[in-house]
Amino acid sequence: MNQTFSISRFGRLLRKYFIDNRGQLLTNLALLLVILITVALLLYRGNPVAVERNRAIPFFFIGWAAWYVFIWQQTEALNHKERAMTYLMQPASQLEKIVLIWLVSGVGFVVVYGLLFGLVDAAGVQYVNSKEWPIGTPILKSYYAFDGYIPTQLWVFSALLHPVALAFLLVVRRYSLPLVAVLTFLLLFIGVIVNTLIIRSVIDLGEGNMAGPFDRIGVPSPINEKQYRMLDIPQPIGDQIRYAVGILAVVILYITAYFRLKEREV
Repeated sequence: MNQTFSISRFGRLLRKYFIDNRGQLLTNLALLLVILITVALLLYRGNPVAVERNRAIPFFFIGWAAWYVFIWQQTEALNHKERAMTYLMQPASQLEKIVLIWLVSGVGFVVVYGLLFGLVDAAGVQYVNSKEWPIGTPILKSYYAFDGYIPTQLWVFSALLHPVALAFLLVVRRYSLPLVAVLTFLLLFIGVIVNTLIIRSVIDLGEGNMAGPFDRIGVPSPINEKQYRMLDIPQPIGDQIRYAVGILAVVILYITAYFRLKEREV
């Protein structure tokens, strides 16, 4: 039998996980649904334009918070020696155990949250469109059919949240829920500060302006300081560098999480 990864063995591991944790999972599901419905009751009282403009706020921010807490729940037991023994001593390889955590806390949460938000949003859309609005008011579309602009930074943060949280939560053993959140925001803040200082040594950013890594930056015109010019890395090399750095960071973080889990079995 394959000692690295076996589909049948992983299936049994996954089935055991859902049987052992179904109470917690159902409670999380109910709580998340209640939160989404409560926010929807406030959000979908506005007109279609306001709802369409503000709908991304709960989608991302509630999703980030719930996702982070859920990842913490899946890793918290592994940070306690006694509670971790039951999980680590299961007849499965280290790869299967980390894949289970990745699948449940990553893909599983994204699918479930997307479906829940989609259902709540569909009900909200029907409610908003059923009301009478002034002539010319656009019809509100479901969020999954929304084709408007959503800032790229929101998607980037979403893509990095799982690997960052999974790796850091397995590294920090005690008080990991608040410490990892504080540490992550501290690292982001330091990254922006250092990047801004480096860029300021080359060009004039203007007073009070900050520059995140790989971001487009606005610099004041030397002729009229009220006018700004946008500077960006030349394309397509700019996006290629961004994707390469992002993918490399995700891979390194997942490898870190794997070896931190492997250390628990030693």
